[in-house]
Amino acid sequence: MRTFGYFLTVIWLAVCSNTQAQNQQVTGKVVNKADKGALPGVNVLIKGTTTGTATDANGNYQISVSSGAVLQFSMIGMTSQEVPVGNQTMINVELADDARALEEVVVVGYGTQRKIDVTGSVAQIKGEELVRQPVLSATQALQSKMSGVQIINSGAPGQAPTVRIRGTGTLLGGADPLYVVDGIITEDIRNINTSDITSVDVLKDASATAIYGVRAANGVVLITTKRGKTGAPTVSYDAYIGIRTPAYRVKMADSQLFAQYNNEAVRYDDASATLPFDPATATTNNTDWFKAITRTGFQQNHALSVSGGTEKTTYLFSAGYFTEKGILNGTDYNRLTLRLNNEYTLTPVFKLGHNLSLANDNSNLSSNSDAALPESNQTVYAAFTNAYKQAPLVPVRNSDGSYGYTPRNNVANPVAQLDYTNYKARGLRLQGSFYGNLTILKKITLLSNFGIETNTSRSYNYNPVYQVSANQRNLTSQLSTGRVNNTRWLWTNTAEYSNTFAERHTVKVLAGYVAERFQDNVLVAGRQDVPPQSNYFYLNTGSASSATNSETGSIQTRQSYIGRVNYNYSDRYLFTATARYDGSSKFPTNNRWGFFPSIGAGWVLSEEPFLRGKTPFDQLKARVSWGKTGNDRIDPSAFLYTIASGLDYPLGPNQTLQQGRTITNLIDPNLRWEVTTGTDIGLEFALANNRLTGEFAYYNKRTSDALFQRPIDAIFGDVDGAYLTNAASVRNRGFEFALNWRNNSTKGFQYNIGANVTINRNRLEDVQGGLPINEGGIGNGQYTTRTAVGQPVGSFWVWQTNGIFQTQEDVNNTSAKIEGTKPGDFRYVDQNGDGVIDDNDRIFVGSYQPKLYFGVNGGFTYRSFDFSTDWYANFGNKVYNGKKAQRFGNENIEASRADRWTSTNPSNTEPRASNAVPISSTYYVESGSFFRINNITLGYTLPKSVVSSLKVSRVRFYVTAQNALTIKAFSGYTPELPGSNPLNAGIELSTYPVTSAYLAGLNIGF
Repeated sequence: MRTFGYFLTVIWLAVCSNTQAQNQQVTGKVVNKADKGALPGVNVLIKGTTTGTATDANGNYQISVSSGAVLQFSMIGMTSQEVPVGNQTMINVELADDARALEEVVVVGYGTQRKIDVTGSVAQIKGEELVRQPVLSATQALQSKMSGVQIINSGAPGQAPTVRIRGTGTLLGGADPLYVVDGIITEDIRNINTSDITSVDVLKDASATAIYGVRAANGVVLITTKRGKTGAPTVSYDAYIGIRTPAYRVKMADSQLFAQYNNEAVRYDDASATLPFDPATATTNNTDWFKAITRTGFQQNHALSVSGGTEKTTYLFSAGYFTEKGILNGTDYNRLTLRLNNEYTLTPVFKLGHNLSLANDNSNLSSNSDAALPESNQTVYAAFTNAYKQAPLVPVRNSDGSYGYTPRNNVANPVAQLDYTNYKARGLRLQGSFYGNLTILKKITLLSNFGIETNTSRSYNYNPVYQVSANQRNLTSQLSTGRVNNTRWLWTNTAEYSNTFAERHTVKVLAGYVAERFQDNVLVAGRQDVPPQSNYFYLNTGSASSATNSETGSIQTRQSYIGRVNYNYSDRYLFTATARYDGSSKFPTNNRWGFFPSIGAGWVLSEEPFLRGKTPFDQLKARVSWGKTGNDRIDPSAFLYTIASGLDYPLGPNQTLQQGRTITNLIDPNLRWEVTTGTDIGLEFALANNRLTGEFAYYNKRTSDALFQRPIDAIFGDVDGAYLTNAASVRNRGFEFALNWRNNSTKGFQYNIGANVTINRNRLEDVQGGLPINEGGIGNGQYTTRTAVGQPVGSFWVWQTNGIFQTQEDVNNTSAKIEGTKPGDFRYVDQNGDGVIDDNDRIFVGSYQPKLYFGVNGGFTYRSFDFSTDWYANFGNKVYNGKKAQRFGNENIEASRADRWTSTNPSNTEPRASNAVPISSTYYVESGSFFRINNITLGYTLPKSVVSSLKVSRVRFYVTAQNALTIKAFSGYTPELPGSNPLNAGIELSTYPVTSAYLAGLNIGF
């Protein structure tokens, strides 16, 4: 810490000495050329340095410069302007609206392009927008910001959100997008501090993604981190701190209603049965189990960065610390990040650079998908379901200190469950890219980038000896440990030629070669009889005779040849063609190579002479594209046979014992990757002096050769009765709309508002043999989802309720009923009219995939105040209340069940009290639609006169409310249910609820 403090002191003295060397004060005002209104927040920089200031709420500025300096005035959406200082002491500037808003630069595969030149669908979010959300991962902050990008967040500390780009296009191949960080391909970006990000660019259609070939069927997310700039050192410090609370609580029955309900259920089936609960003592305890397992969460984040440079070297160093205590007792997560991005200009045409990051994270009872024992997390999160189901008349602890329980149900005491679970995981990830950039004849650029990522994690789960009840106990201590080590390197070499001919024809040609290798190793081991003290949590302290272990690993390699041609004629006619020839070791030799092409065309109508100045459009561009991408996200050994040993068998006249082995799985020798073919049609425009910008797009993409577990007869000897093959196709088609309005007015007021809408339709088009997949089991013998031709992937497939039987006569007169039906039970619709209720009467009632989702973003600045807000909504999807449906007998009920059917209360919506296992029906399928205010932020920036006396350039305070309001139809904890398996998504069971956060923050610039 002393060394670090000395480092900051040196930087501070350098800044101060630099300031003292400048001896000329320049003041002035910056206004909008169109309406002469003051422009607050205009950047005023000394050219060639990072020294500068910003205009205040009235457009005024003051800066100390030398007479030979040049001032640069810039602001997003306005044309930049440079003014030599000379002997001037007052410089007033008028900035015009930028008539070319679509010319902003976006990141595409292996390069950048002007937005106006892009023929594919690319969306970009700047880093300054991301940091408004107090989140761990940048993808969490994307919710509501982009059309076509669905973000499903979780409240669990450390857990990454589920990201779906233009729907779900696979069954088993993995539906997550590809992440590329500064040229490094990775599976996860939780190791990146959001404050270090310059921009996030999302490639959505095949024209944009085909350059990534076999990895790009689910879209590509490109992360660009910050770099230093030439000039004096600048230091920034950003921090926030606050609390997290449950966004919603389910109202459960109290002890009296609980006892009444369950006694009624028992007596209904057997009038002479002994009552399980004594009504006279039912109110002795009235435990709120949700409250017993939760707490007020806590979150904080600190980010410090130092950047600067000379003409030869630029640098950026940053450090970040994030910590969160979840609302579930004991669920904690923290992360420390370090980053060093340097670039060295050796000659005017040759540069070297590196982007290095190190992240160390620790989780306790919380999510860590990199750990070898991630299943322990779900055991912990089941505490929410147990709190929902446990009897309220059971105390958390008895008077003697033992944990409370009731022998009348099998529900665990959730407090004891958490107390007796010791799960910890620690991870260390290093990412680095090293590049060289050589420019030849000003037209050819050669780039070589070597990226490496290593990840090491250790996790353990310790179960001590305990006994809460006959159903919740552990008689022998058990320690399970897991270690994961994986390394990925990626070497990319590209050459790009760029030239303009006859001032109208611009051509860019890119060619390259990519090689990749990934190796991972997972070791899991366990022993019993390990002492309960944490300093003994090592395998050698346990019983050697109980030792278990297993190890898995794989090596995956890829080679790729890439190419792209961009042609631009007079900024009017655009053409893009890309191709990637990919080879992957994940598939049999005869199917290891694939070709992924795309073409795109654009027409900038607003540049046509016959339209220029004759339409209300400042810019108008139409685009169309077509292309193919792939998905190879399967087990790298999926095409290999597995052989079981130890099957000894007596053979021969002497019946000699012979060693036996057998093949345990059938494989498809022609297994190949999934291929997605997509078409995109779009229209981009700008109106009203570029204040109103928008985009409309239609897309249609079809995944063929989708991987599918095809059932086979048991006679073939396959252990799971199915084999993996390419046997299905999935289609997603939809529309995207986006509008953004930005306006600067007089008296220091500036505002903006934007909205985006996505409409998507998902459908399984065909399956080899027409066989459906049943999934979505909830642990009580019932399954809830089916993936079948003509339906969305993972659709809920249940019986339709049609009222409630009111009398025994009514039951007797109905043939189509479930065996054992009594008055008060549901009627189920006999869909085929055969007089029997069976699987043939199940119906599809929707899926977890929304039909429409949209976001609204807006804000304003007025003098020293700033305000921003984001809203998000999700419509047309369904969720299954799994915790409500998972009953075995004598569990708690929701308070709404007080209005259940009885002989004196003939309800037609709430069935009678029952301890029978519930049947999967429309009763448990609920609307997943919701509307949420994602973020509300109010900030105040100290006046320049105040911060100058503090020797800093900027001080801003702000308060933020995240997920402050959610309006939903679902009766459970949350309709947002992250999950990696598209076949059974949308079931609320052992789910960590989404939370609300209330924080205060500080931004300081030096």
